[in-house]
Amino acid sequence: MQRTYKMLASRAGQIVFDDRITADSPRDARDQMKKLLGLASLSGIVYSVTEIPVELIREIVDGRLSELAGGEAPKAPVPADLEGWLTERLQPVLARLASLERKPTVEPEPPARFDPLAEQSEDARETENEPTATEPDWALVKRHFKRYGDPSKTAEKYGVPLNTLNARARKEEWAA
Repeated sequence: MQRTYKMLASRAGQIVFDDRITADSPRDARDQMKKLLGLASLSGIVYSVTEIPVELIREIVDGRLSELAGGEAPKAPVPADLEGWLTERLQPVLARLASLERKPTVEPEPPARFDPLAEQSEDARETENEPTATEPDWALVKRHFKRYGDPSKTAEKYGVPLNTLNARARKEEWAA
């Protein structure tokens, strides 16, 4: 449904747009204003969007016309059942508010994250973390040693005695 929006925009304290726009929503009105200003974005623009109800405009215009004609502004008749009239007028607003406040009945399931180790059994993971009695992969040990230059951390990570690691590093000249 097309509605009329009053748009006011300024940049650096100067008004750059002051007009009414007819659009389906405030977002559409803002997009139209952006196009009319010839801008790719509204960065640096301070703006306001105000919906102008048509009934209110009609009442204002009727009142001003009657004042200009020399009479007094016509007063709208007060309904006999004011409470019922207000409830009827506010029903769409209350229904919309209730729908916005209503929580979804089914909680969405959080997205599952990929776990590359999920298929591996617990036993396999436990044995992986334990130091093995077999000979370590010295190429990995050497690469870690050269990259980080900390013999104690390298020895701890690969389960090699620190003396053995230092002896091999000296012998093969890793610290070159």
